[in-house]
Amino acid sequence: QLTQVAALNTTAVEQRKRLTTREAAARTAEALPAAPVNPLAGLPPTGEAARLIGELERLARAHGFALPRGQYSVSSVDAANIQHWRLVLPFEADYPTLHAFLAAALERQSNLSLDELKLKRERIEIDKLQGEIRFSLFVEAAR
Repeated sequence: QLTQVAALNTTAVEQRKRLTTREAAARTAEALPAAPVNPLAGLPPTGEAARLIGELERLARAHGFALPRGQYSVSSVDAANIQHWRLVLPFEADYPTLHAFLAAALERQSNLSLDELKLKRERIEIDKLQGEIRFSLFVEAAR
């Protein structure tokens, strides 16, 4: 019994040392400041804007409704070297379909933001909503 207890004590001491070393390494890693993340670094180039807008239209069709026409405007944000596309898209769809489309669009395109959503229903018994979606799409400006 004396030899077994001595061996277990040695093992316990070694495990405490390893645990202390791991905890110290974790505290050191937490103390280091994280490298700053540049959110603009992942923006697609300007030439991708048309493809991304087309992807939104295809995504709407895949969810069972169309974005038949839209208004698009672009402006440059020179200080940040980006282009800001404003998309105004009228639609007609039921709420679950619209919700699924918006969730999928915002999940797939990290450079897309939902600015405004206008909803209208003629009568309460009608399932279809009419409305307008306003998106902002950000791309890297050509240099």
